[in-house]
Amino acid sequence: MARVEQVFSRAVNLLIPEQQQLLTLLSEDCDNAPNSCRLALTHCEDLFHPGEWVSFSESGIAVGNDKWIETSGCLRWRIPRWTPDTVSLAAVYWQRWEGVIRQQLTSDDTLFLYQGDNPFYQEITRQLLNRRQRLLTALHTGENISTAVSYLIGLGIGLTPSSDDYLVGLSTILFIPGHPLRKYREDFLAALQCAGNNTTLLSKITLQEAFHQRFRESVGRLVKHIITEQHPVSTQYIIDIKNIGSSSGCDMLYGMADACALSYRSGGNYVDQDSC
Repeated sequence: MARVEQVFSRAVNLLIPEQQQLLTLLSEDCDNAPNSCRLALTHCEDLFHPGEWVSFSESGIAVGNDKWIETSGCLRWRIPRWTPDTVSLAAVYWQRWEGVIRQQLTSDDTLFLYQGDNPFYQEITRQLLNRRQRLLTALHTGENISTAVSYLIGLGIGLTPSSDDYLVGLSTILFIPGHPLRKYREDFLAALQCAGNNTTLLSKITLQEAFHQRFRESVGRLVKHIITEQHPVSTQYIIDIKNIGSSSGCDMLYGMADACALSYRSGGNYVDQDSC
């Protein structure tokens, strides 16, 4: 029997134990995402409660003794697909996109840039940066990638630790069809298979989806904006991602910026190799 696992202001996670899967109910002002269902609600915390039983049928979802979510008339959201070729990807001005994304991030946004005096956060930041550098080195050399990814998984705090959100952002760029570093996707999947139990179930599922190029709508908009080289550059797409969670979106953007730097070193418009 499924149950309500966590309740937040704008989201509710439903746990399906026998499948070890989560379905997220989202408020109407959230963007679409894999494994989710948007509801005509502004807030969720006063309506749903942890531990309530959940059952699914062809026509809807029953929650507790007093809630019914009709799904038979819902529209299905499909994740956009792009199939850019290697030549068009190489023409993307990755250096510019790296700079645009990094300009939107400050030390207050992500633990990767933390500069405060809290010793706990200082240590997490040190570990994050050390393990990030280990992964970047592995991607540059093509060696020990799976091990480097494994060391990152689960590092941080919250339902989706900072390192996992970083890997989500990194993979959204690196695993675009036609990208020269997409060849390492199996190494990332092998790392998740090995180290997935080191993180939360929600984060493990999110990583699995991201490694298969299934990510939330706001992330997809920015990826499309980057690979189609639309002008002018829209920072609003970046801000939309920044607003995901307390810091999750910023950690994703930090990973996307690193992916842009890696992209121009591995077949895109080349620049200084010390920037990543």
